[in-house]
Amino acid sequence: MKTSRLFFALIAAIIALHAAAAVAATIDMDDPRRALGREDDVRVDAQLVQDTISPGTPIGITFQIRNLSATPVAIADKVASASYDSDTRTITLSVGSEVPEDGLMPRMTTIAAGDTKIFRCGATPMINPAAVRAAAGAAPRYVQIKVTVLRDLTPFERLLSADTHASQALSDELFDRWFESNDTIFLNSVPVRYSPRAGGFAGADQRDANSAGF
Repeated sequence: MKTSRLFFALIAAIIALHAAAAVAATIDMDDPRRALGREDDVRVDAQLVQDTISPGTPIGITFQIRNLSATPVAIADKVASASYDSDTRTITLSVGSEVPEDGLMPRMTTIAAGDTKIFRCGATPMINPAAVRAAAGAAPRYVQIKVTVLRDLTPFERLLSADTHASQALSDELFDRWFESNDTIFLNSVPVRYSPRAGGFAGADQRDANSAGF
């Protein structure tokens, strides 16, 4: 009897976790933290997990790619980085691979023609708290997201179909084709607040981002 109860309790917990994940991986189109970008027939909607930025704290986003074209596209959705420009007070969160690191093709996720897929990722920008304190008006004020997709998949079909989890080396020809096939989509900037203390103003969304490894 106890074994059966434990079994059903475990099943219920698994169902609850999947339901929570499904709810989390959505875009609220009315949220002020939402950003939008479109390049021809590929549309990207994104939403910041939090609207307060702190030194050493990752910036998490949920984003969806809607492929309105007649052919599939692909994205290196696990590749993300963040940089800060103090002149414009803007943090740029980059998702995807503009330049394949070490000449290796990253793991890609394909979005079929007419399909929509949702992803979650994040990165931590390098912000010097001392420099921000020393210069008035140097604190981050905006976050801009840019997403790089691979449009022409034909030259990379063999690598995309390979059953491997490891990065694969690109030939010189494919390396050049990568740049020709890449397209970067810039989303509108989203205003954020800055807290000089790591974790300042952290709410439930921020804690979720930290626990998710963003």
